Amino acid sequence: MHERPNRPTSSSAAHPGGPPSRALPLLTAQSGIYYAHQLAPSGTELNTADCVEIDGPLDGDLFTEALGRAVGEADTLAVRVSETDGTPVQHVVHGEVVVHRLELTPEQAEAWMREDLARPVDLASADGLMTQALIRVGEGRHWWYQRVHHIAVDAYALSLIGRRVAELHSAAVADEPAPEGRFAPLSELTDDEAAYLAGAEYAEDRAFWAERMAGYAPEATPTTPDASAAGDLLHRITDLPASTLDRLSRAARAAKATWAELVVAATAGHLHRLTGTEDVVLGLPLTNRRGPAALRTPAMTVNVLPLRIAVRPQDTGAELLRRVVLEIRAVRRHQRYPQADLRRDLALESADAPLTGPMVNIKAFDSSLDFAGLPGTVRNLAAGPVESLAVGAAPGPDGGLRLTLDAHPAAYGEAGLAAHEVTWLRYLDGLTELLLTAPERPVATLDLLTGDQVREATAGRTEPAVALTVPQAFTAQAALTPEAVAVRSTLAGTFRGARETEGAAGA
Repeated sequence: MHERPNRPTSSSAAHPGGPPSRALPLLTAQSGIYYAHQLAPSGTELNTADCVEIDGPLDGDLFTEALGRAVGEADTLAVRVSETDGTPVQHVVHGEVVVHRLELTPEQAEAWMREDLARPVDLASADGLMTQALIRVGEGRHWWYQRVHHIAVDAYALSLIGRRVAELHSAAVADEPAPEGRFAPLSELTDDEAAYLAGAEYAEDRAFWAERMAGYAPEATPTTPDASAAGDLLHRITDLPASTLDRLSRAARAAKATWAELVVAATAGHLHRLTGTEDVVLGLPLTNRRGPAALRTPAMTVNVLPLRIAVRPQDTGAELLRRVVLEIRAVRRHQRYPQADLRRDLALESADAPLTGPMVNIKAFDSSLDFAGLPGTVRNLAAGPVESLAVGAAPGPDGGLRLTLDAHPAAYGEAGLAAHEVTWLRYLDGLTELLLTAPERPVATLDLLTGDQVREATAGRTEPAVALTVPQAFTAQAALTPEAVAVRSTLAGTFRGARETEGAAGA
C-alpha cells in the first residue's frame, strides 16, 4: 500500500471547479447558526467533527479518491456564506477537495485533531468550512477525521456523507463502477423551504405551536455549585451492555413504546424530581426533512423544538411513558416550524431566555460503516453548541447502548455533572424496573439515592418519620429543649421553651 504521509492531497473526481451558484438563501436552521457565529466569529463551539476508526488493510489511495468524490457531490460542503445588502446568502463553489494524508501515533493524531477543532472558521473562505484527513495511526489502523462547521451539516448529514464514502470505496475495491450519486442540489432544499414558509402548512404549524405553548413561562436552567463562567464543554460517556438495552426495550414494549422514548421519559421524570416542576420542557432535535430530496441530501436542517410534558408525582410509569410517546408523535408532525419564529411568537427576544430545558438527542440508527469489509467505528469529537445540558443516546459497542451527557461549564462543573449522571442513570434503571414489575406504581416512589446515601444523609437514622403536624412538631421540640429559644419576635420579644411559648399563644 502506497502512503503519502503528512501532506495534503487533492481529489476532484466529481467537480473540476466552476463558477459559483446563484445566491441561495440560508435555510432557517442555518440562519440560527450564522447569527450565533457572528456573535463569536473567533469561537470554535460551532465546529462539528467525527473520527471514523477503520481497522484492517485499507487502501489509502482508493479511500482518498472515494472521499474526494463524495465531498464533491455534496453542495453543502462547498458553500461560502456572505452578506448581500445586509442579508446572509450562500453560494455553492465547488473546487478541488483537499485531503490531508498523515502518519502519526494515536497520541499525535488526537493532538492534531484537537488543534484543528480549535481553529476559527471563516464562513466566506474557500476552505474554511471543513477539514478532511486520513491518518494512519498504526499497522492496519486508519482514522478518517472530518471536521465541518455546523452551518453546513448536522449529525444526519455527516452520516449520509459517511455512507456515501463507504459505498464508493467498496465499489472501487471490487473494481466496480461507482454507484450513481443521490445527493440533490442544495437549491432544491432552499426552494422547498421557501414554498413551505409561504404555504398553508406553515400557518397550520404556527397554530399548533401557539396552542401547545400557551401559558409557557421559561424557567431558569438548573446549575450546580461548581459551575464556572468559562471553560470547555464537559462530556461524560456511559456504555451499557446489550443485556441492558434488551431490558430497556422489553420495558418500553410493555407500554407500546421504544427504548428511545423510554430514555426521554426518564429524562423528563428525572428533571421533575430535581426541580419539582410539573411542566417539563425538553429540547428535541428533529431532522426537519420531509421530502425525498431532503432525506437523501447532506445539509444543515435540524430544528430543535420544545417537547412539553406534564409530569406529576401520582403518574404511573406507564402513564408517563405513554404521554411522552404521544407528545413526540405530535411534535414530529409539526417539526418544520422554525425555532426562531417560535421564539418570536413567545416574545423570547433575548438570547439568554431559554426556549427549552435540557436537550435530548436520540440517534436510534446504527452509525457504523463498512469499507469493503473493513469495519468503521464512528467516534464523535464535537457535536456543536450546548446551551446547558444535552443528553444523548445511541447504539453503542457490541450491541449495547451509549449514553452521553454534554454540559456547558456555566451550568455544570465536573463534580456536579458526575452527580447528575448518577441520579439520571438510577432514575432510568428505576423507571425500567417499575415498567417491568409494577407499571401502575407512581413515579414518585422512584428513589434517586441508594440505601447507603440515605443513611449518610440521615446520619444513620432509618426509622420512618413521625406523622406530626407542624404545630405538634414545634410543641414537641420546645418541650425537649425548654431553655432554648423557641420564638424571637421584634414586637413581642423572645420566648423560651414550651411553657413561655404556649403562654404567649394563649394571651
